[in-house]
Amino acid sequence: MRTRIATLMLLSLLALPVASQAKKVNLNWDHYYSGPQVVATLNALHNAYPELTDLTSLGKSEEGRDIWLLTINNPSTGSDTDKPGIYVDGTIHGNEIQATEVVLYTAWYLLENYESIPRVQELVDSRAFYMVPVVNVDSRWRFFEDPSYYNRGRTARVGYDDDRDGLIDEDDYEDLDGDGEILQMRIKDPFGRYRSHPDDPRIMERVESGEQGEWTILGREGIDNDGDGELNEDPVGYLDMNRNFGFKWQPPYVQGGAGDFPLSALPTRAVTKFILTKPNIVFNFAFHNYGGLWVRGPGSDLAGFYSPRDVEVYDFLGEMGEKIVPGYKYIIGGQDMYTTHGDFDEFLYSNFGIYGFVGELFTGSQITFDKDGERANAVEQQKFNDALQQGEMFRDWKPFTHPDYGEIELGGWRTFTRRIPPAFMIQEMVHRNASMVLFTAGQAPEIELELLDTTPIGNGLTRIRVRASNKNAIPSLSDKAVREKIIRKDILSIEGDSLEVLSGAIINDLHLNNTTPVEHNPDKIFVRVPSFGKVDVQWVVRGAGTARVSFDAKKAGNSFLDAKL
Repeated sequence: MRTRIATLMLLSLLALPVASQAKKVNLNWDHYYSGPQVVATLNALHNAYPELTDLTSLGKSEEGRDIWLLTINNPSTGSDTDKPGIYVDGTIHGNEIQATEVVLYTAWYLLENYESIPRVQELVDSRAFYMVPVVNVDSRWRFFEDPSYYNRGRTARVGYDDDRDGLIDEDDYEDLDGDGEILQMRIKDPFGRYRSHPDDPRIMERVESGEQGEWTILGREGIDNDGDGELNEDPVGYLDMNRNFGFKWQPPYVQGGAGDFPLSALPTRAVTKFILTKPNIVFNFAFHNYGGLWVRGPGSDLAGFYSPRDVEVYDFLGEMGEKIVPGYKYIIGGQDMYTTHGDFDEFLYSNFGIYGFVGELFTGSQITFDKDGERANAVEQQKFNDALQQGEMFRDWKPFTHPDYGEIELGGWRTFTRRIPPAFMIQEMVHRNASMVLFTAGQAPEIELELLDTTPIGNGLTRIRVRASNKNAIPSLSDKAVREKIIRKDILSIEGDSLEVLSGAIINDLHLNNTTPVEHNPDKIFVRVPSFGKVDVQWVVRGAGTARVSFDAKKAGNSFLDAKL
């Protein structure tokens, strides 16, 4: 039944059109937004919807850029921290640029359709959305401004002596031919490990042992700046911010790029300080590329196993994510991908009890005509390139005189390719992934209070029974948070001007009248309302009048009901 209901909700969500009314902020999703354009877009959204948004800087990056946060919340229905919070960020790795587009689109979609789509209005009124389009603001900014290639700029721009020669970042890539891109270099070599592919000479394939070679790949464009006989061995940056958070952090000799200590990167520190101010966050999406995955922890054996109760929540949402974005797979990071320490989603779950997914956007199979394999076939990619991009994804090889190697050739896959989907594919990518965010937000805890009965039991005493129920997949608190006492439990309390609370209890079985009494302060009962479940409680009170029952939660909002005695 739960699966059927969720599927119907999913179909209705995906069927929602972007309403036809005139847009306050008319954005196009057929290109990637540069650093200044991201900032301008956030300001445009905030200025168009000042009553629903708050735009603030979480702090500065290493190069002095703001890390922008757009909060979406309707203050007329309550403050943001009184509602379940959904945190969404992108591009903690600077070259994973399309993650920013997903966050921007999600924010834009919520705001532009607030008045026209009832489901969107319901979400914005009852949830708080915290949107950080770019965590690694320096590297993504430079990805657009500086000569680059699809795999450059992953890390924070923190200086490091990669080759241990006493100099820092002195041997970086260079755009040798001044075309604005860092392409590959190859040189003719009969003893090389590569040859031109017989079906497409643009492609190089490895030769088998004993076969004649044709080319040696020299790497990306660059020269030997420091005269040590190596190229590009000390580029700018080294710190992987998604290995820099404060849970099971491991030093660089265990986890490459982890930094000198947890939160040593300014953006990771800024994000953490913000998370500490928002105990209402129940779920986080951290968008990356690439692989077409919904990834949950644990990321390593050090993190331990997740409780079965929490796994049920992850499984429900992960399986729906596979339907919302066809081709994506729901996996466990440390088990199905590779080991990570000090990563953001593990940090949030283990330290704050916050559920979350890493959304790995896009797969190579989407830009190839060969659909049989996991890894895109280079020949079939070129066919896709020629048929759908008119050859613009690949720069044909051309001669170049290198100051060290002499006559070589430059060419290869261009900057906005490989891990980055072509522009015409952006719209579906951002909408489907944003729909996953909205679906998950719709599964945040919604606690309803129901008066089961008020029964006189003699001598001026009344038994009051109340049910707190949750119709959604995400419980009021994760099992992790409860077991390790990360956050206090929710409180069901009762009060009244002329009432004396004599006892309180959790009802284990309503029909058998099986209860667990509260030992101290019986007016307050600490509970956790489970996924798709309920908690029943009872009090025995003396007196008459009106009893107010309140539900007070860190992550599930507050509610109350009145019972006349």
